[in-house]
Amino acid sequence: MKSCFFLATDAGYFPYACLTARRILDVSTPIDGFLLYTGASQADLEVARHLLEGKVELVDVADFMANFGFRFGTYSIAAYTRLFADRLAVFEPYDRIAYTDCDVLFNRDINDLARQRLRAPLLAAHDDYMYFRPSYRQKLKLAPGAPYFNSGVVVFDMNAVRENALLERTRKTAIDGSMNDQNALNVVFEGKWQTMHPSWNLQSLGELRFSQAWARHFAGGKPWGNQVGVELEALRIWRDLARDTPWGRPFEQRIPFERGVVKRFLRRFDAVAGLFGKDVQRRRARYDGSRMHAIYARQADEGAMAVQFPEVLGGFA
Repeated sequence: MKSCFFLATDAGYFPYACLTARRILDVSTPIDGFLLYTGASQADLEVARHLLEGKVELVDVADFMANFGFRFGTYSIAAYTRLFADRLAVFEPYDRIAYTDCDVLFNRDINDLARQRLRAPLLAAHDDYMYFRPSYRQKLKLAPGAPYFNSGVVVFDMNAVRENALLERTRKTAIDGSMNDQNALNVVFEGKWQTMHPSWNLQSLGELRFSQAWARHFAGGKPWGNQVGVELEALRIWRDLARDTPWGRPFEQRIPFERGVVKRFLRRFDAVAGLFGKDVQRRRARYDGSRMHAIYARQADEGAMAVQFPEVLGGFA
């Protein structure tokens, strides 16, 4: 089995994608890596080549994406690049492809993720935030109780994907439904994805510490943005990654304490809000992140397919 990892980015996120890739190299045993980009400047490309030391191949996909004729609407071209993994020549030799967004910081060897045994075309992590608003099932025309995954970290079984034309169908779904890439993936891969261990796509730490995350996904506040909820330990790693590059300024800590403190304090009042609030607040009040993490971890260890009605299983329906 031959595996690789890749990221996709436009010019604006190119530096952060490079830093994410550098971190993957630092914590992983050797593995082929690719960074697909559009619009990056020559100056940034030179920095990237020095930073990545030739261990991650930089692939300009601007012409490929433009010539393909895909309609992107208001979304970035880079957001859809992963949907073309079955058509890009660089991926033809690979049986497994691990994709990661560029706001993910890995603490564990990505080979451990990419080389897991799969029983489905896709390995992905549940997105619990969607279960607070289960109306997505009707909007996306999914089955009652259909689970939903976050596509920030996924692993494709490319043999199954190619055989069943799943990414081709995803592209068509995105166009026909004017959908973003994540929604289109969830529609086409419904019933075809296996539960990923939540530590590979940890979006909210809860009772866990940053060091316990195998891959920390900063889906909310960005380390290079408002830094809301970004752990100081993680921010130090981002700064170290950018230290010898011209990309370090966005990672400067702007206040002397960890952001997100107020948000975590207000979360303590969810139970009260759940008594009087809307349905989403009641669900959040009943939600136990540690319990759900344990449930998904057990399912992942068992190689289980994503379950129906995960909010019922977790007791926060």
